[in-house]
Amino acid sequence: MNQSIAKQFHAALTHLLSEEGRGAQSRLAIGQQIDGGYLNAIVKQRKPGSDKIWQKIADHFNITFEEMLSLGQHILNGKNVSALEINKMADVLSSVPYHAEQTKDLSEFDHSQKQEIAESSIPGKIIQVIGILNAGSGYDSLMSDFIGAVHTMIITKTENEALKNQLKEYEARLAILDKQADCEK
Repeated sequence: MNQSIAKQFHAALTHLLSEEGRGAQSRLAIGQQIDGGYLNAIVKQRKPGSDKIWQKIADHFNITFEEMLSLGQHILNGKNVSALEINKMADVLSSVPYHAEQTKDLSEFDHSQKQEIAESSIPGKIIQVIGILNAGSGYDSLMSDFIGAVHTMIITKTENEALKNQLKEYEARLAILDKQADCEK
């Protein structure tokens, strides 16, 4: 089942707040310096919340944003998974051994230096994504969906840019035709 990121995050948020018990929402708002009304609007699904707020919420529960999404996905799929189990899954995922044969196309990259790669480097991120996709831990489908969504966004942006350029060209042609029509009058 493929749920949106917002739905997954909301499912995890409401689950974790209910696990924490009475006053959890207030403690979250105060602890992470989030406006209580804004947080309540997120919980009640009147507002989606920003990436920054989502990260603050995940930090409050001592899990990553990705773990929040995974928890939400499990909840939406009807699985009863506690936050502790999600943390255990993340530990398993991070301990998956690296296999050079999984990245044959990255032949120019020195795989022996993998541990020293800065988190923001592209080859390092590619290795992490390959590890997630091959781990079979449940994160693979989430990562696959995310990659698909980003790819669609990039294609859409490229198409929009092409359409904007085409529109500018048509506007320029129209301006020339308008000038010609004015001159003929």
